[in-house]
Amino acid sequence: MIFESIITSIDSLGRTNVAPFGIKREHDFIFISPYIPSKTFDNLKLNKIGAVNYVDDSEIFVNCIIGKNEFSLKRCTKVACFYLEKALTVEEFLVDDFLSHKLRPTFKCKILKTNKVKAFMGHNRSRAAIIEACILASRIKILEEKKIFDELNYLSIAISKTSGKKELILWQALNNFIRKELKLKKKHD
Repeated sequence: MIFESIITSIDSLGRTNVAPFGIKREHDFIFISPYIPSKTFDNLKLNKIGAVNYVDDSEIFVNCIIGKNEFSLKRCTKVACFYLEKALTVEEFLVDDFLSHKLRPTFKCKILKTNKVKAFMGHNRSRAAIIEACILASRIKILEEKKIFDELNYLSIAISKTSGKKELILWQALNNFIRKELKLKKKHD
């Protein structure tokens, strides 16, 4: 099973990178498979530490995708990294093993500490739809335009039925970003 999360990692200058990731979990391990090239790949290869942030705020996913990278952070206690202040649960980890692959290698990471920061208040379909749309946005370079718009049209049903004001604003911002990126893609094709 894949769990949508936010990975925080540290670069060579001590800056925190915040990136959305679908991760896998097995017992006391998480498996992160970043694309090459990516900041998360570079940071995990270099420092071998990070944190998995489980959040219910879809705004964090949207801001990562559209490039708004200013997040409130707190210091981890087991690794020299940071986690999101808005995280519900945080898993601090150390890279235990590296499985090489040309496009998408996998980091096997040992969970050193789990910190339950805030209560989970339940699922919301519009937030889930926004996260799915973020995944589409992250794959614009590899997906056909028709596929993207077909998926967005389907996801818009949940948005129209279950969104609050914040989710409607996020949905619009994400759709604007996707349209802009698709125009850029057409120029380069």
